[in-house]
Amino acid sequence: MSIGLFGGNIKMKVLQINTVCGRGSTGRIATDIHKMLIERGYKSVIAYGRGEALNCDNAIKIGNKIDFYNHALKTRLLDKHGFGSKKATKNFIDNIINYNPDIIHLHNIHGYYLNIEILFNFLKECNKPVVWTLHDC
Repeated sequence: MSIGLFGGNIKMKVLQINTVCGRGSTGRIATDIHKMLIERGYKSVIAYGRGEALNCDNAIKIGNKIDFYNHALKTRLLDKHGFGSKKATKNFIDNIINYNPDIIHLHNIHGYYLNIEILFNFLKECNKPVVWTLHDC
């Protein structure tokens, strides 16, 4: 019998958010954490915005190539990095609500795939603990 983080037999559900999944340094860190959580009986999902997921059996893609290019264009022309991808972020929030994680772990949230205003407003209201690992100084 395994014991969950908060005691008893209840296992936590963890959601990680990163630009990529399974590639690059932060993508591999996220999948390493994912594998460790699964090995210990926790539920784990990685949400990512760019490329394809590697080495992860449970991932959510945020947006698509059109969202990415529109966000990049908005950044270049209007200096609005982090404020594009509104529809993709709203759709992703629906996924978060459906998954109902116990904890949300942010990695890299830049990269033309998330609207930080919408995401942070949701995080403020959802009353879930958030861990934010700052990989890039």
